[in-house]
Amino acid sequence: MISKKTWLRFSTFAFISFIAWFCLTYPQLSFIDLSIDKKTAINIAKAYLIEERGDDITGYSYATIFVSTPTTDQYLQKSLGYKEELNFLRRHDHELFFWRVRFYRENEKDEFNVRISAATGEIIGFVHKIKANAARPGQDEETAKQKVIQFLKTKFNFNPDNYVLKGNLSTEYDNRTNYHFSWAKKNVFVKWTDEKDSGSAKLITGATISGDEILSFYKQKLDIPNQFSRFLERQKNVGRNLAVFFRISFYLLLTASIFYVIIRRNDIVTHTIKKFCLGLTGFLFILHLLSYINNFESILYQYRTTSSFASYLWRNISGFFLDAFIVTIGILMPSLAGESLRYEVFPQKKKSSFLHYLTTTFFSRDVFQMIVLGYLVAMIMIGIQSSAFAFGQNYLGVWVEYSWMAMFSTCYIPFLSAFIIGASASLSEEIAFRLFSINLGKKFLKNTFLAVLIASIVWGYGHSTYAVFPMWFRGLEVTCLGLFLSFVYLRYGIIPVIIAHFLFDVFWSSAAYLLGTSPAYHFYSSLAVLLLPLAIGGIAYFMNRPVKERTLGWQLNKHQKYNLNILKEFLRNHHCLANADPDEIKKEIISHGWDLAVVEMAIKDITEGKGRV
Repeated sequence: MISKKTWLRFSTFAFISFIAWFCLTYPQLSFIDLSIDKKTAINIAKAYLIEERGDDITGYSYATIFVSTPTTDQYLQKSLGYKEELNFLRRHDHELFFWRVRFYRENEKDEFNVRISAATGEIIGFVHKIKANAARPGQDEETAKQKVIQFLKTKFNFNPDNYVLKGNLSTEYDNRTNYHFSWAKKNVFVKWTDEKDSGSAKLITGATISGDEILSFYKQKLDIPNQFSRFLERQKNVGRNLAVFFRISFYLLLTASIFYVIIRRNDIVTHTIKKFCLGLTGFLFILHLLSYINNFESILYQYRTTSSFASYLWRNISGFFLDAFIVTIGILMPSLAGESLRYEVFPQKKKSSFLHYLTTTFFSRDVFQMIVLGYLVAMIMIGIQSSAFAFGQNYLGVWVEYSWMAMFSTCYIPFLSAFIIGASASLSEEIAFRLFSINLGKKFLKNTFLAVLIASIVWGYGHSTYAVFPMWFRGLEVTCLGLFLSFVYLRYGIIPVIIAHFLFDVFWSSAAYLLGTSPAYHFYSSLAVLLLPLAIGGIAYFMNRPVKERTLGWQLNKHQKYNLNILKEFLRNHHCLANADPDEIKKEIISHGWDLAVVEMAIKDITEGKGRV
């Protein structure tokens, strides 16, 4: 049981962490406006094509995805800072979040793509792809330009006096000429550095016309200088290089876990935990499958009409099953090996593995306490992260891109994806980097702190590809979280760290729906996922089964029981145990290929005088 002093300490730290998050991070999240949902966006796109443009979209399939502009967010944060970025976005009516609705037909180039503001429902971009030999009436460049200006005036209240012509391009085809015109807004030059010739960003509005048809247009797009794009790519390369270090380390850990499972395949802990670990692996595979189905809209959107849809789908599904199998089976070995190693190197820390709960119960008030503790740990993690980012932004030039927080909007059921990412990440990562890595490090290094430090660093720098710049900072921040989680794991067990990790990931995956402006359904469904562990804890509280640990023992199948009776008859008839060391007899029989479980039970039964099974 957790003492009152411990509850008081964790509650105090959690409260302080909440204050830190509310003061340092919450203002950076509340600006997100997702008032327009997917269904509304589709209806807006259809109405625009049919009623405003007069297009016939009969026979067209459609797919809808939610899109953000991370490069724009990154550029403005780097050049202006977060507060000034928000002012810039409001002042110039610029959008970071929008829906894209694509209408297409199999094996045909002709398609429509409509971009809709997620905040207001305004159509802020459009593309109509047509065949290269499609015919349109001819016209001169000046006539085309005036038609585009008139269109932009009607569509966006465009005032040419506030803009300067940035570019005009004509493209000749066999049966038409396309004209593209773009204008930069006057007095908007956002420099990202004081270095000479570094370039500055400009707000661009433009359109493409062919004959009388506007083939494409866009409103207030931030034209980012190539120098920044190259700088950003160099930053990302640092993250990719650090991620390579992580992959190598992870493969080494995976190899080590396979080795330990092979050499301890007859270990009683491995035998006891095996079915649970297989079930956990199956559960993770099902989560990956559900994630694939839930995100199928993105797969539809990415379909290239140059091939048949059936062949595209076959390649995509085949790749998914291969990847899902590798990812999910990769957690089976660390879970088996981690349980066996924990039993050896930390025999007194029983709650640091699933084995303790399998031999007692998952439904007790002790488990309820561990789940509640997980909520406090998650809040402290959020506070640690907020403080780390604030320190980095103030003293190390750190900047964080937040537009990814609405990434699940494309999914059919966004809250399901939040649950899946939380459950799969918390289970797989806590098993690999707490249950297995710490116990493996302790066995070889004979030092708990070094084991924790190495496991936390490897785990931390596995997150180096996230959009936090400079990209080495993300690994450092997550390493700090790893050290804290490792302390909780070794002191209070595996349940609090899994719950905390789950809540941490779910919170950030659904923060846009919880803290920004979004439909009520998204808010309450996201809140329900966050409360799910507490509901499970409530069941454990009221069931309150006794925490009485059962002795580890072999559980034999029919085949093993048959062999057990044969071996017992052999041992009795030959009086093998009369004047011999049972351990020596055991080694001799096992060397002839007998199952360890059968041998141990046979010797035990003969010694205790038990009959047939």
